[in-house]
Amino acid sequence: MPLPMVHLAIAVGLYAQQQKPLSPEFVLGSLAPDAIHMREGWTRADKKVTHLGLPDDYPDWSRMQPILAAAKESTPARIGLTAGYIAHLLTDQYWIESVVIPTRELVPPHLSQEERRALYYQETDQVDFNFYHHAPWRRDVWNGLAKAVAMDFPPLLHAAEIDGWRQRTLRWFDDETKEPGKEPVYYTDALVADFVERATVVVGDGLEIRGLLSLL
Repeated sequence: MPLPMVHLAIAVGLYAQQQKPLSPEFVLGSLAPDAIHMREGWTRADKKVTHLGLPDDYPDWSRMQPILAAAKESTPARIGLTAGYIAHLLTDQYWIESVVIPTRELVPPHLSQEERRALYYQETDQVDFNFYHHAPWRRDVWNGLAKAVAMDFPPLLHAAEIDGWRQRTLRWFDDETKEPGKEPVYYTDALVADFVERATVVVGDGLEIRGLLSLL
């Protein structure tokens, strides 16, 4: 699934379309499903829970209905976090369908599953670093993410997990040793930039269907 900067790029695009200031809580929600990585002893099964079945199945949106209903009766911060969370899942689903599956056919067939996984993260990590270095919106997003206040997101995640992922994201790109330093061949900057443009529309439509776009 796409890494943090792709989710953040889509958050920026959605708010630009709405001509509204970017919500720190939406930004945090856009990263939140991956906060499962901050849970001690987390497993792939745990990640499937926070992603409603992805990447192996389509999201079970029925599980979001109580959360969505509660958010609409709550504060703007809770609405923003919930909308961002759903935006993340919509992005992941569209990424699998429109990027991962088609690109899988281009990767040399002799590579093992582990080699394919390593190649995927090497290239998507580099694209994320490229976004971090060059995206004109990065400083504003970082300021918003620094201000965002995590909250419990029952029954999926605890506030401490979400906040831990927030802090990890803020620090991650400061470590030069994390950057692969090799130009992507398959998951290129151009491919991902095109995805972000298309996904912003798809995710916006998904939020509108769920009655959230007008509440942002």
